[in-house]
Amino acid sequence: MGFGDFVKGALKSATSIGKVSGSEFPVGTIINLTSTDGDASMTFTLPNKSEYIVTHDKVKSAEVLAMGVIDIQQKGNTTTSVYGTKYKVELTDGKVAVLTVGLGDTLYRIEHIIF
Repeated sequence: MGFGDFVKGALKSATSIGKVSGSEFPVGTIINLTSTDGDASMTFTLPNKSEYIVTHDKVKSAEVLAMGVIDIQQKGNTTTSVYGTKYKVELTDGKVAVLTVGLGDTLYRIEHIIF
């Protein structure tokens, strides 16, 4: 692995905007916002570094599961609440994913893709 590969890997992990769960996606799968043929898309990066690209036309249905506190993080002696939204997304190939995304502009971009 050369320095360029290291930088690409670091940038990709730095742009992660959430996590994916569900039986078809292993623990550690992350969401990256991308662009496919000029259209907004998101890439699910699995722990083995393989990628699954999701565009609007690959989404069969989507629903909001929860809004508000989606996680609690422990930093030293301080406990912090993480706010965001959880979505259940059914894809046209039959896979189902639960997306956990923190608050911010990323929600707008995710919702543009899934709804």
